Amino acid sequence: MILRLWRNYNKESGNTIEMVVVDKEGTRIHASVGEQLIKKFDDKLREGDAIVLQLFKVYDATGEYRTTPHPYKIGFFHTTFVGIADDFSSAVPEKYFADFSDILGGNLDHSCLVDVVGQIVNFGSLENKIIKGKDSMRLLVELRDPNNVKMMCTLWGSYAKQVYDYSRSNMSTMIICVIRFCSVKEWKGSYSISSGYNSTHILLNTTLDFIEEFKASLPDDSLALTNNDSSQWSVGTATSIRARFFVLNERLTIGEIIDSSVVGTFVTLGTIETIDTERGWQYLSCKYHNKKVMPTTNVDADDRPLFFCNTCDKEHSDVISRFKLIANVKDDSGEANFLLFDANAQAIVRHSAAELYDENEDEDFLPEAVSDLFGKRVLFEISVDADNIKGKSSQYVVRLATDDREMVEEFADLPPKSNPVLMLESADDISSGSGGFTATPLSKRKSEQDDDSCLEDQHSVNKKLSQKKLKGE
Repeated sequence: MILRLWRNYNKESGNTIEMVVVDKEGTRIHASVGEQLIKKFDDKLREGDAIVLQLFKVYDATGEYRTTPHPYKIGFFHTTFVGIADDFSSAVPEKYFADFSDILGGNLDHSCLVDVVGQIVNFGSLENKIIKGKDSMRLLVELRDPNNVKMMCTLWGSYAKQVYDYSRSNMSTMIICVIRFCSVKEWKGSYSISSGYNSTHILLNTTLDFIEEFKASLPDDSLALTNNDSSQWSVGTATSIRARFFVLNERLTIGEIIDSSVVGTFVTLGTIETIDTERGWQYLSCKYHNKKVMPTTNVDADDRPLFFCNTCDKEHSDVISRFKLIANVKDDSGEANFLLFDANAQAIVRHSAAELYDENEDEDFLPEAVSDLFGKRVLFEISVDADNIKGKSSQYVVRLATDDREMVEEFADLPPKSNPVLMLESADDISSGSGGFTATPLSKRKSEQDDDSCLEDQHSVNKKLSQKKLKGE
C-alpha cells in the first residue's frame, strides 16, 4: 500500500515522485519515480491505494532524513508494472512509533525519520518566519505520551496551519495527533521533533485501531488543552506540570509573595475569591498572533466588522475572544491579584473564551463557567518581577495554573518550609533552579504585557475587586 506520496525537486535529480510503501507485515520501503517516467506512472499512483509492483530496481538507501530504516530503496524502470492489489488489508501493523524517552534521550538515529503519537496538551500562536528568504508559518506544539512525558514539536507551513486550525476548533476535546515521517532535532543538548519539508503526514483524532487503546493508556487527569504565547518556548520547556509545582520552583505563601524582594518564579496555593469584571474577563485578539485588536468603523464584503491588528498591519475580521482574568486569590497569610491570560484561564475554566463569549450579551454578565471558579482552590505558578517589588504593579502574572484535586491536596499537606526563599541573596539563586525553562528579561516581559493592554496598575493588593451581576441572578 502507498502510505505516503509526494512530489519533490532537487538540482541533482530534477522532479520526482517519492513514496513510502508498506507491506502486510507493516514493513516500509522508500520508492522513487524519476522525472522521465512521471508521465507514465503519475495516474497509476495514489496515496492510500494498495498496489502490486513488479520489475523494479533496488539500490542502497543513503543520505540524511531517510523515510525508513530499510537499507534499500525501490526505483522504477520503463518496464515496471503497477497494478491494483484487491486483497490487501488497509489495517497494517504500526512498527515505527518512536518512544518519547528515546527521542528526548538522544538514543535514535537522526538520519532516519520517525513516527510519533501523542496527546496535544499545548500549542502556541501561528507565527510567520522568514526561512531562506521565504515566508513560512511555524507552530510549536507540546505532546505527551501515556507516561506523561512531554515533548516539543515544531510544525512548518501547511502542517502548522492544519494543526493550529484543528486545535483552535477543538479546544474542549482530547486531541490525539499521529505524525508520520518527522525528523528528530537537537539544539543545545535538548531534543525535539519537527515536520519535514513535504514527506510528513499528520492525522488528528484518526479512527485507526490503536487510537482508542492509546487514549485509554493516558493519565486519567482530564488535562485541558491550552493555547499559549509561544514566544518564550524552547525545546527544553516541555517539563511536567508536577515537576514545576513540586520540584523546580520555590514554594511561597501569598503573604510571602507580597513581601518578596526577589525577582523570580514561585508556586503557591490559594482560593479564588472573585474575578474583577470592571476591566473585562476577555478581549478580542487576532486569530493568528494572539495580540489584542482594535475595532474600526469598517466592514468586509459580508458586512462583518473589521478590526485592526498591529502585527498584521491591516484590518481583517479574523478575530477571536481570549481570556484575561484578574483573580483575587486568598490564603491564610493574605490575598493578592493574579492575572491569568488565555491558556492558563482555560486550564481551570475548562472552556475557551470563544465558547463563552457572546457579542450581543451585556458585558456586565460574567459567564457561569467563570463564576464557578469562586471558592475553588488552585495551584499557581506566578512571576514576581521588578514592578511588583517596586510597588508599580500589584498584579502577579500566572505562568501555570491547575486545580487537579490530587495535586492540590498533596501541595496543601506539604510541611512548612524551614528556609524561606526570602533569605536568598539574589535572583540568580532562584533562576538557577529553573530546570531548563527559558528565562525572560524583565524588560521583555513588561513589553509583552503592555502589548496585550492587560496590565493596568492596581494600587492596593488588598483592594476588594468589584463583582458585577452573574448569569442566572
